[in-house]
Amino acid sequence: MTMRAQLEQRESALTDQSLEKLCRIAGASMMLAAVLYVWAFAAQYLLPAPSSNAAADTLQFVADYSSFFVLSYALFSAANALSIVGALGVYVVTRAVDKSYAALGALTLVVGLAGSLFSNTAPALISLAEGYASAATESEKQVYATAAAAAGAMNDPLAASTVIGVGVLFVSLALLKRPAWRSLAYLGFVAGVLNIVRGLPVVANYSLVTLVFVALSSLWIFGVGRLVYRRA
Repeated sequence: MTMRAQLEQRESALTDQSLEKLCRIAGASMMLAAVLYVWAFAAQYLLPAPSSNAAADTLQFVADYSSFFVLSYALFSAANALSIVGALGVYVVTRAVDKSYAALGALTLVVGLAGSLFSNTAPALISLAEGYASAATESEKQVYATAAAAAGAMNDPLAASTVIGVGVLFVSLALLKRPAWRSLAYLGFVAGVLNIVRGLPVVANYSLVTLVFVALSSLWIFGVGRLVYRRA
């Protein structure tokens, strides 16, 4: 064996080891993210409904249940960050069956998750709610309410959710190419569609849709994470 062949063999072995470590980290990250998503939604949706959608009422509601909102935001942020890491492992595993769907799936997942992570207005609302609760006069409260209304107008969770849903569909199309992965693919198709439509006004008011979405999405994320981990 020539020196060049030996170097190429060593580089290939190092690359395989690096990809194996990446898949283990990515798979574990996705499985943990699935658990965190369940707890994040539980912290958010077990709360009573606010009295109205007015900015002042929203701030008072956030102030009254600030610990739940802080916990939910922390869990969502951690889960989204872990899912971004997981998307890298998803690409490594699924590119073996379809490079196009694998690349499109990983890219759209990362874009959607990053968008959801950095466009979240929860920190602003929590901070404004603290100021609103401690305001001494109605004029001061109105200032905070106006700022909250502006922050709410900038928030568009449907956009990020749609991109994530499209990413799930692309990954599922790649999973469909291998018979052993088809159950995850079919589950992903349902979870991806729910991710796209759940923010629409005609669907958002049904709590059952949210429960089904959380259950199916968490199962899919955990299942894909387990697949990525075991492929390492």
